[in-house]
Amino acid sequence: MGSQTSIQLLWTGGWDSTFRLLRLLLELQRPVTPIYLQDDTRPSQQTEIETMDRIRAALAEMHPHTRALLQPTQFARVADIAPDAEIERAASRLALKYGIGSQYAWLARFCRDRGLRDIELSAECTRHGASAVLLDNVVPVQSPDGEATHRIPADAADQDAYIVFGAFSYPQITITREDMIATVGRNGWDALMGMTWFCHRPARGQPCGLCNPCLYAIEQGFGWRVPRWRRALSVVYRTTLLPLRKLARQRLLQMRAR
Repeated sequence: MGSQTSIQLLWTGGWDSTFRLLRLLLELQRPVTPIYLQDDTRPSQQTEIETMDRIRAALAEMHPHTRALLQPTQFARVADIAPDAEIERAASRLALKYGIGSQYAWLARFCRDRGLRDIELSAECTRHGASAVLLDNVVPVQSPDGEATHRIPADAADQDAYIVFGAFSYPQITITREDMIATVGRNGWDALMGMTWFCHRPARGQPCGLCNPCLYAIEQGFGWRVPRWRRALSVVYRTTLLPLRKLARQRLLQMRAR
């Protein structure tokens, strides 16, 4: 175990990346080096860091062997990543086609800036946003350690997908949320996964119900994690402001993609 290469995992304290973390640490007994990119414009940043600290402490208490396996988190600031016009244009075109979030451009710039490959990005099989890009372009491969995963090949038909997502490995892109829930229940990980965080704009320490992760959580049956009055506000938001926001973003992306 001690001679194994540490897996580099993008970890935010969210459901998908924490699920992958638990599989690596508790099922595969693999050492993991988490990577977290600090975006100072993101209101949830401190909450995410505190969430990861709590999960790390709980793992150490419940599964002492993870103290040796889970390496210190590597932090990098988004503001310090070198600009890259090619990646930004490719990401804007993908956002027009698939609706991907803006974070994927700076994740790609981070990898290119640092010369990194094989970092794990814990996208799940949802058929929207980044997941849709990946499912349209990935091929099954083996990781350097022989584990089954997926990657976008250099000769992918959609070169924008390769430019933005080609540096990463996707070990759970064919796993659905339902698959994950079943695994969590079977392995007794409910308490750990219940500590995860997903909201990008917390309101008084509670999920806002309006950001994309909150909207997805409600769609996927996790609405119970959003306060009831925020869920009610979310219904109004979906039918009023959200369509206008999407239209404005689409026009901005059209300008950036040129």
